[in-house]
Amino acid sequence: MTVDVAGAAAALQAADDILILTHRRPDGDTTGCAGALCRGLRQLGKRAFILENPEITARYAPLIAPCYSPDDFSPQYIVSTDIAEEKLFSDNAEPYKGKVDLVIDHHRSNCGFGRKNLIRPDAGGCAEVIYDVLMALGVRFMPDIAECVYVGVSTDTGCFKFSNTTAHTHAVAAACLSAGIDGGEINRVLFETKSRPRFEMERIVFDTMEFYEDGAIALAMLWRADIDKTGADLDDLDSIASLTRQIEGVQVGLTLTENADGTVKASARTTKEVDASVICKKVGGGGHLRAAGASFDCGMEEAKKLILQAAREQYHAAR
Repeated sequence: MTVDVAGAAAALQAADDILILTHRRPDGDTTGCAGALCRGLRQLGKRAFILENPEITARYAPLIAPCYSPDDFSPQYIVSTDIAEEKLFSDNAEPYKGKVDLVIDHHRSNCGFGRKNLIRPDAGGCAEVIYDVLMALGVRFMPDIAECVYVGVSTDTGCFKFSNTTAHTHAVAAACLSAGIDGGEINRVLFETKSRPRFEMERIVFDTMEFYEDGAIALAMLWRADIDKTGADLDDLDSIASLTRQIEGVQVGLTLTENADGTVKASARTTKEVDASVICKKVGGGGHLRAAGASFDCGMEEAKKLILQAAREQYHAAR
């Protein structure tokens, strides 16, 4: 069942003992959404918690770790935030597959796996949708909630540089600033500060990048041996996929990351000429118009062949 913001707010108003889920490899948007929603619901006097995410990094842990559910918590209402499909649930969220009461998301590839689904593909970040829901609930927009929302919006729009940034995005960011957060400092930490392992991984990306279709397609491969050698963690690899799109003339940027078990994560970033979600959908993934992803059970070379073929097909179809 599809609902609007008012419908989602009404559902949450009627619920209690709420558990909020975040996706695998949690980024700023899913954690910001969960953190803001949980704090907002608690402000209303509700018993709400966030399911611990085993892959959380130090950068985003402060947004959700204080809200983790205790061992004896028995949830009666399940909400997912910024999760496009159930296969993106963290391992400890497996028991909740098929049991999500409310999906709040902005991925247009989301087919609606919840009993109720608020999906807004027009939103630059899912945190924008969370903001609208919180306002509909009458939550006081305090700095702790505003910081979570701002992190979600800022990270999913590339510090407001990506084409998914809208007037509503800026309006939500303005509301966060009005609530008293330090947006400049948040963006400095998120976008201008990098660890040595992150620096080394960026160097590897630029040193090994391959080009196809006269430079219109760029592909980078991050092998597990290199990741382990640099000591890079999930936080260091966050947003690294956008580097391929920074080269002049590139319309499709592809990044393949080898996981510890030999499987592969693929990320696609595109300019306005090509739909990234279509590329990834061809290989079983999905996502946004300009940013999408997919997972492969095969090795790197086979994954490269498959994603490159899908990218070439979509590149030519868009010409």
